[in-house]
Amino acid sequence: MDSAEHDTPLYLQLAQRLWAGIEQAAMAAGTRLPSVRTLAAQHGVSMSTALQALRWLETRGHIEARPRSGYFVAPRARRSKRASGVGEAKAGSAGRWSKPVPEIDAQARDHLAIAGAPTAVRLDLASAETSLYPVERFSVLLRRLAYQHRDLVGSHVRGTGYPALRAQIARQAMRYACELDPEELVVTNGCVEALNLALRAVARPGDVVAVESPTYFALLQMLRALEMRAYPIPCKPRTGIDVDALRQALDDGVPIKAVVTVANGNNPLGSVPSDAAKRSLVELLREHDVPLIEDDIFGDLCFGETRPRPVRAFDDAHGNVLLCGGFSKSLCPGLRLGWIAGGRFTERVKALKYTTSMATAELQQAAVAELLATGGYALHLRRLKAALKSQQHALREAVLRYFPEGTEVTDPLGGLVLWAKLPEIDGRMPSTRVLFEQARAEGISFTPGHLFGENGAFDDCLRLNAGNRWTSELEAAVRRLGELAGRTVVPI
Repeated sequence: MDSAEHDTPLYLQLAQRLWAGIEQAAMAAGTRLPSVRTLAAQHGVSMSTALQALRWLETRGHIEARPRSGYFVAPRARRSKRASGVGEAKAGSAGRWSKPVPEIDAQARDHLAIAGAPTAVRLDLASAETSLYPVERFSVLLRRLAYQHRDLVGSHVRGTGYPALRAQIARQAMRYACELDPEELVVTNGCVEALNLALRAVARPGDVVAVESPTYFALLQMLRALEMRAYPIPCKPRTGIDVDALRQALDDGVPIKAVVTVANGNNPLGSVPSDAAKRSLVELLREHDVPLIEDDIFGDLCFGETRPRPVRAFDDAHGNVLLCGGFSKSLCPGLRLGWIAGGRFTERVKALKYTTSMATAELQQAAVAELLATGGYALHLRRLKAALKSQQHALREAVLRYFPEGTEVTDPLGGLVLWAKLPEIDGRMPSTRVLFEQARAEGISFTPGHLFGENGAFDDCLRLNAGNRWTSELEAAVRRLGELAGRTVVPI
């Protein structure tokens, strides 16, 4: 196997072989292709990999799916209208792209647009319900500060963030043995902007960025927007990113320019790696001179006796880890207040922040700084984490009780969500894309798994939000969702 093949995911290698066979045999339009099960057996791969290969060919117009019938060779006219052939994908996998990153498929785009829209039962967004946040206290604090310090809303905002907030963030980090310099901190409009700045600081369009698989769907869309290529590294439900798999990719010569991890309270798996694993990750990337971008937005929501240390805490003085955090998950979702500690990339992050949004409004920053300084934030966190842990337990027990036998459910160490993998039904693979649309029609929302990967990965998985107080209505919705999941499959 050559180096380019090493860089190519297994499903894409299979797609290339399938398409080469279709072309060489000059298969006519309408020719039926082998079933998913047959392909998996013939090529020695999993049914999930075989299905990913077929769906990749389908999204490019080479083949088409027919309900309850299977996959067929598409008409040539349709194939010629679709972008990027298989050969182009192989050529583009080893280096910089000559064309922009292809857009996501129409169904994924629709599902992203629908996720978060109003519905009767909310199991989709990774956020706690409003009653679990100190909204009233924070509103009073905002009004008082706006009255006492009119300059917070009446003056031009400049700089890298409200000094008192940057100082408090650095002091909070000391509690979990992570040294941050307030001067390297840049306050952002949410953690998403922090991640965006971090990616632009260390990579360029066409560069390969290693991400956990599954990973937060907004990160995948961000990489597309920046015309960077996501390279999936397996992530484990208890221990996080597979450092050995990442090491193998680097040793194989995959041109990884940066790595992104949600180490603490991973979204969507809820994993928390050990300190030893975090240290190994830092040492590996330092050895290869590859920067690490760490999203620690869920770090404060981990359930252990002590808050887990971020990976950045093991970077010593090398500055190779760009640490991103925020308060949208832990304090108030509407704040959209985040921050980034840029390490050795700090000056570039500051320059990018200035040309992206110049600065972040200071009234909210001042209010958060006061909550941190007075201990109000710590008190709120204790209550919130206790509620989330209880709610996650109740939701997990309900999924195990009501979903089809064989459903696998994570047991998170922190965060707001559960990740579930549905079993095969009568030898056929389930599809949470179909389940998503059926559930939405009945007023039940969740996030389908295909959004957390690419090319059909995790189509048999779903993410459920545990941020809502457990009620009989919520239990009834989970029961109904389980009933629907028991008969939701894709055609073979």
